[in-house]
Amino acid sequence: MSELIPTDEVLAKRKHPKALCETCPFANDKNFVPTYNPVPSGHIAIVGAAPGVHEARKGIPFTGPSGELTDQILQHHGISRSEVMLTNTVLCKPEGQDSDPPKAALEACRPRLIAEIAESDVHTIVALGKIAMGETIVDRGSMRKIRVGPPKPYKHDPNIGVIATWHTAYALRSPDSFPDIVFDFGKIRGKINSDWTEPDYRVFDDPVLATRALQELRTRFDRVVIDIETGVEKDNSFDHPSEYDLLCVGIAFAKGKAVVIGETALQDDGVRAGLRDLLSSAKIIAHNGKFDLAGLRNVCGRQTLWFDTMLASNCLDERPGHHGLKQLSIERLGAPEYEADIRDYVPRGGNYANIPRDVLYRYNAYDVVCTWDLYELFNGEMSAADWQKLEFIVQAANALIELELNGIHFDVEYNEKLSHDYTTILRDIEARMDDLVGYTVNPRSPKQLTDYYATHNLQLPSTNADLLKELRDKLEGEVLEFTDLLLEHRRKAKLYGTYVKGLAKRVTAEGKVYTTYTLHGTTSGRLASRQPNLQNIVREKRIRNQFVVAHEDNRFIQLDYKQAEGRVITTLARDEYLREIFADPERDLFSELCNDIFGIDMWEKEQRVAMKSIFYGNAYGRGVKSIAKELQMQGSSITEAETGTLMREFNALIPDVMAWQSAVKQQVLAGNDLTTPFGRKRSFWLITDKNRSDVLNEALSYMPQSIASDICLRALIRLTPMLRDLATPRLTIHDAIVVETHKDNVQEVIALMQHEMVKSATEFTTYVPFEVDASVGTKWGDL
Repeated sequence: MSELIPTDEVLAKRKHPKALCETCPFANDKNFVPTYNPVPSGHIAIVGAAPGVHEARKGIPFTGPSGELTDQILQHHGISRSEVMLTNTVLCKPEGQDSDPPKAALEACRPRLIAEIAESDVHTIVALGKIAMGETIVDRGSMRKIRVGPPKPYKHDPNIGVIATWHTAYALRSPDSFPDIVFDFGKIRGKINSDWTEPDYRVFDDPVLATRALQELRTRFDRVVIDIETGVEKDNSFDHPSEYDLLCVGIAFAKGKAVVIGETALQDDGVRAGLRDLLSSAKIIAHNGKFDLAGLRNVCGRQTLWFDTMLASNCLDERPGHHGLKQLSIERLGAPEYEADIRDYVPRGGNYANIPRDVLYRYNAYDVVCTWDLYELFNGEMSAADWQKLEFIVQAANALIELELNGIHFDVEYNEKLSHDYTTILRDIEARMDDLVGYTVNPRSPKQLTDYYATHNLQLPSTNADLLKELRDKLEGEVLEFTDLLLEHRRKAKLYGTYVKGLAKRVTAEGKVYTTYTLHGTTSGRLASRQPNLQNIVREKRIRNQFVVAHEDNRFIQLDYKQAEGRVITTLARDEYLREIFADPERDLFSELCNDIFGIDMWEKEQRVAMKSIFYGNAYGRGVKSIAKELQMQGSSITEAETGTLMREFNALIPDVMAWQSAVKQQVLAGNDLTTPFGRKRSFWLITDKNRSDVLNEALSYMPQSIASDICLRALIRLTPMLRDLATPRLTIHDAIVVETHKDNVQEVIALMQHEMVKSATEFTTYVPFEVDASVGTKWGDL
């Protein structure tokens, strides 16, 4: 027993009587920052991870930039700092310690934290960041998941609620997290929706009863919410949802009211006909309806999405990662975490067919009822500009259903040959590395690589590619040659792993690859794609040549806008110099720039490449150093000083663009949103000294990238029905569209697509013409 009671000598050495400082690795550190608790019964505790530099200097927690931001958020919610206990999971800040506190330090300070919370009569804890969350909440899931919903029980006293959120210091680096933090702090005052009632739903699994129910719905209701469940987990399948059997279809027809058509009923032809008739006559509402309508294609034929709550959420808040149905239902509607009912049956990657049907049907009913409530909520919140954007992206979703269902054929035999070629190349590079150093080095082993560099008096914190690229400029001899081989190995290994092995895993039984496009996945205003990502696939010919036409008599046609973003910038800036060049189809932009800067025909290919990098780098706010580094990585001999001179000369040619860029920066710094003619917007929630440069660069790129992408997307929307019996859309890549058609139709398809793509651009501007180039081939790499 005596061993459990600290001696007077031990207590005297402790910085806090309840902290086990004698076991802490920070015991001898002088930068101790005690808990700030001016009102012992303040009831609110804010817990961070560890003191920062500013806190250590002043001896007061939550000072410095993150502390000031915390104070501002508290004031926004009418809470004074004097009402709040401010502390950290550990109270010491060793000199130079910027990483998370080690486990031993957390364990040593834990009794102190528990005691202080208990002694201060706290009823609400705000846990900032993953370390504080781990010390206060039993569930150790991701922050993105745990922060959603009402406060969670404090692990040492379930009567205390814990609000988990991002640390305010994180918001200084990642400003898109700032609105979440402000929202979460509002939960201190109970600002969370709790007006939730259980849905009233009926399950129809008898074909006769299901048919009658569908007929009644068709007669009485002009809009319905739908949601399907299939025998595959939505986020882990490489096939399309139309390839799997339907397990149920949920239909909400009024607030809190729904029916579920069960698995047995869905096998009946009469039920399928009734479902098709209902969806053909009613306006269809869904959450990520692109998935649901594609999954219903084999049952109900082609249907049209009318309102999508996921896309409406994106119209109101363009940040990705905030539009999931369950998150929105909990946060905005006060719904329970009803997904918990199915987790035991479908662990990550599991199959929904394994869920007992009564559990699945209840889950399906909750989905559609929550979607209905979100539809009503967003309908009341959206502005005219939001509606403009929603109408456009819902049309895009309907077009992308077709694109996703089509997929693109993949040459498995060629892929196998490519796999052999890459493994041979990688083995050859490894052999050259071994021959160079005189022993075997595994280029995939960080330890072996750091050991190699250490033998050459280079202590590297890591061996990532960016650090190695910076390092190589300072190297010579064997180490330089080794580094170049290592970087080449990294590049080839990435191509092999991502685009050879990775793509092979995604080929379906019918020899196709399907990608999923997301209209809400980026803040750039551009489409994204996943599983696999074909939007950003490398341009390397032999990688793209894995994608082939379905029949030898068919041809791919790729139509792409020529320098679309440059033409958008020219329009927005009303730049006469660039307009004059773009107006003449015989003039090449980069050749003209070289003529004006170096003299007519007094330049070489290397200088033209440099001007191309400068043109696009300047458009997106990149500095001289960044562009010069890119040129050097391309093998250019142009120095950083020469790059700076070229940039100044180029900027002198385009004063209107420079003025436009300045205006965009001022607009963002004044706290105003950027809005495109398509209704898309970009908000910059928090601008600090740390993120200011990145924010302004993103602001400069947002308008041209988003507008150019939407010009192309609008053309795709219009072309999809026009091409239905003439060509099959296969891909869209930002400012290009790839279709497949019979070789006899090539010229007709090109003419039609060029007309519609130019028309879409002309509707944006007549200030400068847009050109659309066409290329034809049997493999994607040939285009």
